Amino acid sequence: MKRIAISLFILGSAFASASTWTCYRYVDSKPTGGYVKVQAQSEQEAIRKALRKYEDLGYRTDSVHCK
Repeated sequence: MKRIAISLFILGSAFASASTWTCYRYVDSKPTGGYVKVQAQSEQEAIRKALRKYEDLGYRTDSVHCK
């Protein structure tokens, strides 16, 4: 029983872990050449985090593309 609980915990942790996303900043529909890395579980979450990070840094950002 203990072994099953540990296996389920490890399996669940693998699916719940966040991925590292590289997000590029665009101004006037052109890439600026810079990027930030964020930890997120989805692309939408990565975009939100990247926009917040660029705002905190004081960079003008029209859009963000994350890979």
